[in-house]
Amino acid sequence: MIKKDKKTFWDVVMKENNIKRLTKSRSKFFYYVYKFYNRKDKNGKPVSFPNSSVYFHKRVLGKIRNSKDYVKLLNDTVFLEYIYATLSTWGMDRLGGGPRLVKFDDFRKNIWKHKKLLKELSTYEINKLDEKNIQKVKDRLKDLFHNLVVMKSPMKLVGISKALHHLLPDLVPPMDGNYTLYFFYGNSNYSESNQEKKFFEMFDKFCFISKKLYLTNKDLKKQWDTSIPKLIDNAIIGFIPQDRY
Repeated sequence: MIKKDKKTFWDVVMKENNIKRLTKSRSKFFYYVYKFYNRKDKNGKPVSFPNSSVYFHKRVLGKIRNSKDYVKLLNDTVFLEYIYATLSTWGMDRLGGGPRLVKFDDFRKNIWKHKKLLKELSTYEINKLDEKNIQKVKDRLKDLFHNLVVMKSPMKLVGISKALHHLLPDLVPPMDGNYTLYFFYGNSNYSESNQEKKFFEMFDKFCFISKKLYLTNKDLKKQWDTSIPKLIDNAIIGFIPQDRY
């Protein structure tokens, strides 16, 4: 749920406490990854994501991993259709007043318009950013945050993060309200005026987590561990109690 943003006690305190708990040690971090894979509902029944969400996600990642020419890949309509389908299965195109994607032709044209910038960013990995290049990367991401149009609504934080994650899976984490925002801020609130600020605050924390825990591709072992940003996302989901919903 998107509400008017208000700075609260939780914005200041809960965020840092959660990060400290998640990054206390590698074993603690992977305990939360374990919880992600062994989630249960209030009745003790296993919880899993829809099969379509992992299917299309892995088709996208497979295309990227097997491609030797990223720009050529961006010209592949089937690849972009996979991303579009993934975003839909990840809750970005709902009836009844929920988030809605732009039409596919507009989605494709917007990505093509930013091919050069996406190609440049595709060479970066979140766990390998340093003081020399992180600001450059964030400046490029800011351009995409403002100008890559994937959602009909100007409330774009969640939609753009999920789109960028599937275009730049090793660099940009997927973000949402129920888990990511709640983990970092203690609530799912954001506004049109502060969504950019929150996006980059969370991006910085993902960078911090990846470096503090020395995460590498060798840590990617299970179905949803498709990149380091997604691995951290998995731990965050495992961290949040399922019974809060």
